[in-house]
Amino acid sequence: MIKNLYLIRHGEAQHLVGEGLTGGWTDSNLTEKGRNQARLTGKRILDLLGRVDSQLYCSDFSRAIETAEIIGSYIDQNPLPVEELREQNNGNAANLSTEEARKIAYPMSEPLMDWIHYPNAESWRGLNSRVFEFMNGIEQESKETVIIVSHRRTILAIIHWWLEFSEDYIKKVSFDIEPCSLTYLRINKWREKTISRLNDTLHLT
Repeated sequence: MIKNLYLIRHGEAQHLVGEGLTGGWTDSNLTEKGRNQARLTGKRILDLLGRVDSQLYCSDFSRAIETAEIIGSYIDQNPLPVEELREQNNGNAANLSTEEARKIAYPMSEPLMDWIHYPNAESWRGLNSRVFEFMNGIEQESKETVIIVSHRRTILAIIHWWLEFSEDYIKKVSFDIEPCSLTYLRINKWREKTISRLNDTLHLT
């Protein structure tokens, strides 16, 4: 059963700087800054966990795999890439510039959870269903300490899953999740689900 859950967004990636590309299922690599962020995060995880028995999962996109491999090298863990931890699917907008994507975007519609941003994209409900199903699947069978390297919206979905948010809360509550930030969720001594750290970037300064 998961008792300690560490969530890490991938480091700075090429689509986030300079090139003006959309994120989502655009499969971009880390920048050199992103690799350095991953190294600093690996050192921080080692300081926090040592070499405790843990399971390291990551999205199967290049920016997440590279981040997870760098972090894993500090704690002697090989990441397990899984498709379910991908960012929200932005359909036909993947690999487009933000300007090109804007031209094919659908206007916001209600219910918000079912709004599809672009042709062949994934709704927020679809993202949450995918992530919730994965987390439910590993919750009981995983080791007590789990580390996940993924993407902003996917990490938000995991936090919503952990806190057992209702759909109404999911629509209204969000969190800042910066590149290589660390979020730590745990079961406390009263068996309550808690957020011990949220979007912690102190190790990057």
